[in-house]
Amino acid sequence: MNATDTVVNAADLLKEHEEAIGRLYAAYARRFPQDAGFWRGLAREESQHARWVASLKSRFDEDVSGLVVERFPAVAIERSLAYVHKLTDLADWPGLTRINALSAALDIERALLESRYFEVFESDSVRVKRTLDLLARNTRTHLDRVQSAWEAATHKQRSID
Repeated sequence: MNATDTVVNAADLLKEHEEAIGRLYAAYARRFPQDAGFWRGLAREESQHARWVASLKSRFDEDVSGLVVERFPAVAIERSLAYVHKLTDLADWPGLTRINALSAALDIERALLESRYFEVFESDSVRVKRTLDLLARNTRTHLDRVQSAWEAATHKQRSID
């Protein structure tokens, strides 16, 4: 596989991952109508992330030297993608609780930050750097919002028990 193919595959895989997370959050919005606004907001933002990744792909079409190939965690992203698909399939399961959904989202957002998927792209381009920074900051914001919702839900659950 040449460098151009690797860049295209990396960007496509990351875009697909962001879109899958958005679909999961949309499924959670349908499953938990009391939290629909929260989940729909996250889903919309994941769609935006996918568009940002697509914009990176188009920029790398011009310069394939921007991908650090050795660091691209394709297998990890593919596993995460399969996990997200499985969670989406289970979103309508009657036993799924709000805390389960929030815990899954927390795991996903935490993994995105810890794995630093977007750091495989490097470029001297100001636009690329800005896009990568936006992706990292937005993912951190998602993690913080999901963490706050999870803490509130678990606190509420402890109060009921």
